[in-house]
Parts: sequence; structure tokens; C-alpha cells
Amino acid sequence: MDKAQRLSVLDDLIKLETVNGNEEIVANYLRDLFEQNGIKTELNKYDDNRYNLIATIKKGDGNFLGFTGHEDVVPTVDDSKWNYGSFNPKHIDGKIFGRGSSDMKGGLAGLAIALIELNEDANFKGNIKFIATVGEEIGEIGSAKLAKEGYVDDVDALVVGEPSNSSSRLVMEKLIGSGLIETNGQKPESRIAAFCAHKGSVTYKVISHGRAAHSSMPEVGINALDNLVAYYNKQATYFQELVKAEDDVLGTTKPSVTIMNGGKQENTIPDYAEMTVKIRTIPEYNNDKIIAELKDIIDKMNQADPRMNLEFQLSSSNWPVKTDIDSDFMKLVRASYKDVLGVNILTVGAPGGTDASQFIQANQNLDVVVAGPGNESAHQINEFVFEDDYLKYIDIYKTIATKYFG
Repeated sequence: MDKAQRLSVLDDLIKLETVNGNEEIVANYLRDLFEQNGIKTELNKYDDNRYNLIATIKKGDGNFLGFTGHEDVVPTVDDSKWNYGSFNPKHIDGKIFGRGSSDMKGGLAGLAIALIELNEDANFKGNIKFIATVGEEIGEIGSAKLAKEGYVDDVDALVVGEPSNSSSRLVMEKLIGSGLIETNGQKPESRIAAFCAHKGSVTYKVISHGRAAHSSMPEVGINALDNLVAYYNKQATYFQELVKAEDDVLGTTKPSVTIMNGGKQENTIPDYAEMTVKIRTIPEYNNDKIIAELKDIIDKMNQADPRMNLEFQLSSSNWPVKTDIDSDFMKLVRASYKDVLGVNILTVGAPGGTDASQFIQANQNLDVVVAGPGNESAHQINEFVFEDDYLKYIDIYKTIATKYFG
């Protein structure tokens, strides 16, 4: 494709209003684009108006290199505050504005175009599986379904096109200084990076069931808030031990109590209270171990006190992802960036999660890199991607694939 065609594909995707739950229009657009270019596709239904898309090229023997990105975007927050319209792509001063431009229709379009151009290259002899998912922004539900159905069983390495850069070197240095990006002592030469790892997460509720009573007679009731606070304190002690484990790239586990609710009336002992907790996890202290230990705390508290009625509800468990920073695959990734950009990039730990958390549960031998043209404007008003970043990432993706099968 020429430059104008490459830019047109991204503009077309940004125009599609795919806030979570309406992703079918992206899947249909990409299906038509691929089939016009002679590439086999498959739609995978998650729900009405929600389809994952799989496209493959197979020009050699063996397993696949995976390209993956998600079709959904987050809500626009406040359309009146966007300078150019949230789903109306505008090219201004080298930037492309629009919801999803950074997270992650820039990466999705770049991977799709790379697939098309690799398919057109008579010298390319590799196998690529392109996977576009629904519902990454809320629960990674599309990738979870595909993982369970075996779509990554024959994939050996995965390129996730999520944003991995900053808008400036100064911003990159601030992100590193704040601890959001772990560098393990590396010094940034530019604002460009790729992520060899990212934390997982465990999200859960703890519910306290009590017995309502008039506040003048609290002894005849069971205060659900009191019992929840008792659990909170036990959990806080547990967290002090949990955070002692540390990963050389991802740092420590990060637990946070994010929501707490209980009680409805000032003169009534509450019969119900709940808290929501999110723990950002690392490989050294895996999700299943954390979940088992939390359940054990609750079981012991319930057994020790007959007035205690605590319940654990798991909302999600997304595994941490880590590829050795000195692995052959990450060396290949760094060399590919150097070939295209002419600079050495950081390969570091990412602050947020991706669909790779689901895929790695199904195929624990996957090498994974998160590499995409976006930046810290993701999810913000006036989200943007640099036009030059977007165009160069197409070449980075093609270079990674070429070297991988070289």
C-alpha cells in the first residue's frame, strides 16, 4: 500500500464507533479488507454485534507468529471537550486525533496492513495469524474465548499492537521516574519502547453477610461492616507479605482496595457490606496462589467465629506476561526497531495489561512483545497517535516477521 492507503485504513477504523459491545463493524471492515487482498478470514462470534476476527497467511512449514489487537475502545468521556470530534479523525501537525487512535486502532491497522504487505511479498516464507478481539477494555473477554478454543495453540510468538511509547522523551523519563515503567537500570535513548512484560491482575469482591437490627439494639444483629473491617485488617497484614516478592522487570505486586460499600440507613445495623480489590500481579507470586491464600483467610475467619459470614467472589484473573529480556525473540525485536528507526529502544515492563494475559494461560510457551504506535494519550480526551509512528510501526511489524522466519 502507498502512504495514502495506509492512512485511509486507520481513518476508516477510527470512524467506527466501537465502544465496548459494538465491535462487529470493525471485524466486518477488516474481513472485507483482507478478503479483497486474498487473505483467508474467520469470524468468531462472542455475542450479537460482537465478533472476533482471525486472518491467516501460511507460506511455510511449522507454527505461526501471532499479530493481535483489540477492536473495542473506551467511552469518549465528554464529546463536547474534544477539539475535533471523538470519532472524526483529524490530521493536524503530524498527529492523528480520534478515539482509539492510540489505543489501539493505530496498532490494529498497522498489524493488518503489515499482514497484507507480507502476503504480497513473494520473498516472505512465514506463517502469520492475525487475531482481532472484542472486549479487551472490559475483561479481555474475546481473547479468553479464543484462548479456550485453541486459537493460539499453534502460535509460538505474539506481537501485541498496544501502545508502547510516549509522546516525548521527557514524558518517558517521567514515567520511568514515577515507577510506572520499570527499566531495570536501562537509560532511554528515545521516547520509543517495547514491552517484554506486563503485570497480571486479580480482581475480586469480599462480601460480608450480617443480620439487620435497630441501632438501639445492636447486640441482636450482626454488623456486616464490622466483619468486613475485620477482614480488611487481616488482608492488610497479608498484603504486607505479598509485596515483598519482586520481579526484576515488573517490580512488586500492587494490591489496592478500590471500592467499599455497606449500610443503607443511619439507625439500622447493616446486614450487607462489600469491598472490591484489584491486585496487580507478577510471575514470582502467581494469581492462583494469591486466590488460594485469600480464600484460606476467609475460610479460617468464618470457622473461627460463627457470627462471621464472609464470601469471596472472583471477578477476573489475568496472568502476568513476561518474556526474558535477553531472549532470542527480544533480541530480534530490538534489532528490528534498530533497522527501522536507527535507535536503540527500551525493552521494559508495561504498566497495564493486554489480551496476552489470556493467551499465555492457554499457551505458556508463548514469547510475547507489546509494541505499538500509541502513547500516554490513550483513554484521554483528544487522544492521538503520531502519523510517523503509525507508518513506521507497519515496517517494524514486517521487519519482526521477516527476521523471525529468516
